[in-house]
Amino acid sequence: METQTMENTEYTAKDIQVLSGLQAIRRRPSMYIGSTDQQGLHHLVYELLDNAVDEAMAGFCTRATVTIQDDGSVKVSDNGRGIPTDIHPVTGRSALETVMTTLHAGAKFGGGAYKVSGGLHGVGASVVNALSSWMSVEVCRGGKVFFQEYQRGVPVADVREIGDGHRYGTTVTFMPDPQIFDTVEYDFAALRQHFMQVAFLNKGLEVGFVSHKHRDEYGRHQELTYYFEGGLSTFLAHVNRKRTVLQATPFYMLRKVNGIIVECAIQYHDGYNEQVYSFANCIRTVEGGTHLTGFRSALTRVLNDYARKQNLLKDTQSNLTGDDTKEGLAAIISVKLTDPQFEGQTKTKLGNADAKGLVDSAVGEELSRYLEEHPTEAKRIIEKCSTTQSAREAARKARDLVIRKNALDGGSLPGKLADCSERDPGLCELFIVEGESAGGSAKMGRDRRFQAVLPLRGKILNVEKASADRILSHAEIRALITALGASEGDEFASEKLRYHKIIIMTDADVDGAHIRTLLLTFFYRRMRQLIEDGYLYVAQPPLYRVGRGRSASYKYSEEEKNRWVLETSLRNVEVSSEDDKVRLSGRELASALNPLKVLTAALAELEALGLPQDITKILLKRSDSFQIPFAGLGAAQAAQKWFAELSGFKTEVSHDPESGESYLYIDGVPRKVSVKLLESPLLHRCIDVYPQVKELVEGGSYTVVHREKEIASNIPWNELATILETAMDNSGITVQRYKGLGEMNPEQLWETTMDPEKRTILRVSMEAAKEAEIEETFIRLMGDDVQPRKSFIQAHARNVRNLDV
Repeated sequence: METQTMENTEYTAKDIQVLSGLQAIRRRPSMYIGSTDQQGLHHLVYELLDNAVDEAMAGFCTRATVTIQDDGSVKVSDNGRGIPTDIHPVTGRSALETVMTTLHAGAKFGGGAYKVSGGLHGVGASVVNALSSWMSVEVCRGGKVFFQEYQRGVPVADVREIGDGHRYGTTVTFMPDPQIFDTVEYDFAALRQHFMQVAFLNKGLEVGFVSHKHRDEYGRHQELTYYFEGGLSTFLAHVNRKRTVLQATPFYMLRKVNGIIVECAIQYHDGYNEQVYSFANCIRTVEGGTHLTGFRSALTRVLNDYARKQNLLKDTQSNLTGDDTKEGLAAIISVKLTDPQFEGQTKTKLGNADAKGLVDSAVGEELSRYLEEHPTEAKRIIEKCSTTQSAREAARKARDLVIRKNALDGGSLPGKLADCSERDPGLCELFIVEGESAGGSAKMGRDRRFQAVLPLRGKILNVEKASADRILSHAEIRALITALGASEGDEFASEKLRYHKIIIMTDADVDGAHIRTLLLTFFYRRMRQLIEDGYLYVAQPPLYRVGRGRSASYKYSEEEKNRWVLETSLRNVEVSSEDDKVRLSGRELASALNPLKVLTAALAELEALGLPQDITKILLKRSDSFQIPFAGLGAAQAAQKWFAELSGFKTEVSHDPESGESYLYIDGVPRKVSVKLLESPLLHRCIDVYPQVKELVEGGSYTVVHREKEIASNIPWNELATILETAMDNSGITVQRYKGLGEMNPEQLWETTMDPEKRTILRVSMEAAKEAEIEETFIRLMGDDVQPRKSFIQAHARNVRNLDV
């Protein structure tokens, strides 16, 4: 390699790149939206919704709606004042175009148009524009409607007037650029949770969410509306709805101090975990900031003052610490201020220095008054915190005992741990396995240089309903903490971790799933930083070993096994149309069989309900035009018009006053067709699978051959599935189901699950967990209350797979 020197390395003015307009955003999108994965995709939606929320906080907007359209584009509309469209004095262009194409251009710097806003950098709309393959904006104001369209941030034409309008508002529609984003698939649950929070934080604002990409169990697109008059009080009731609360009347305050609006709600419950949500100008500050620091300071100080004043803390008892007040705390702190100082465009932490003191003072005064006026609730809170203090002290002693024991043992690791020889944590892996049998196979099959194995005996403690001292007294948890070497709880220190890949490897049965859930609960509650740093993984051992003759392979899911069996059974079967234009065999034929069965059954069922197959086939051929526009008044007329245009049939509509149903009379069809059938899940099922077998359905009649021997000829497409199932050849196929890792010998376990070159492991991420959703799931399935768990099992029993009985 040539050594670089001052003489042979040119570095001149031409090497300095100057990116104009929105080029910098497209070159480094993560600087503006955090990432280019699904989280960044969602951030685009949030940026535009923030603009509508700013209008609401200014008092000019009562409704905002987000719509995910069929093609994946997103429309965000509001009934605010509408973006100005007159000429901007600096750019000489329309203010609308300036806002959409210029960085740091907005009305949120000087405080004139917006006293309070979530967007303050003036880059939100322009960032969305830059990272979209196309975007359009429609503005209604002053009795006129204005429009402009963009391609990757560049205006297609000038802002133009397109009509008259008697309302106000802005509608932005954009298509995320697939050149930028890793995925253009939206997470319905994450978006729904965010929109609900926005509505909670803005009393009186109606937030609508419509998704044509996500459908309910009946095949209808999802449509939700959130509106809460109670604000944070309602939010807190939602957070604690699965818990037993200690305060019949939660603490709530709303106060304006030196231009900052401070809103706060507090309610303790009998659990062991803390849930505190902090917001600044309706933006979730995941990393907290000065407002959260002020809140915590006020909470600890006021509880101590009240406890001492009422003699609820003994003279020999030390003051409560911030950690003592956290257990069982559910709280929401929201501030709205004129000039918020966030860390970065993604706004995860508030930095305003004055917010700390103002929040501390406001919450402190209001909370003191609340405790005086609610002595029963106040006593329960202090008793809860005092119990936490005692448990924390017991946990500290237990933790010290673990540390001292290790010191007396010469710093030894748990005896059951088979450690690796590598000492660089970045190169080391720890497999946590269940039982000695699996542990033995894993220890023998591993690469001893960098792979360690820790077998756990039985099921660890459910930390969701256990105090810290009880957790630390559990032998298997102590062994796990010692092996990792980074302590736990508030004292967890990720820099001390001995392994940077911690892999949960449990059996593929019910007990294995339960142990995995218990371990995930432990890591989520007691070592959350480990998940945030990306060190926790779940192994994917195979469920099946399949083979035919001397060849064998492993399958990691039920679907993968079924697909292999089907493909192998049909390997020597061929289907051909009479005109020989359609010819399928092997894998292609196997892929078509299940959709063919679904379509055949659904069409027969629809016909029995009154929709003839020849009519259904016409609809299927035009399935790309299919929608469900039949809701509300005029549904039957809308269905008639749609059906006539789509099929070409002459139709008439009638209404049965007794049943309340509407019917279509179709020219040439002897029976009337209920409008409801056109919205039927059965029809949607047909539409979903039709593209997969379209060629077969339209191919006429078929001949089926097995090993060059004709089995059937002149077979219509809807009888193919039955013939193919009789033609399957299952001879010699073996399927072995692995219920436990101990059933595999060390070589098999290495080859399928532990070899870094071949294995599949899943990283556990906080983003995938969807914080608010996972909180609810942990409480429902792992908490003390039996009824939510029972209801969940009853509701989802039919969806269970791989059930061991």
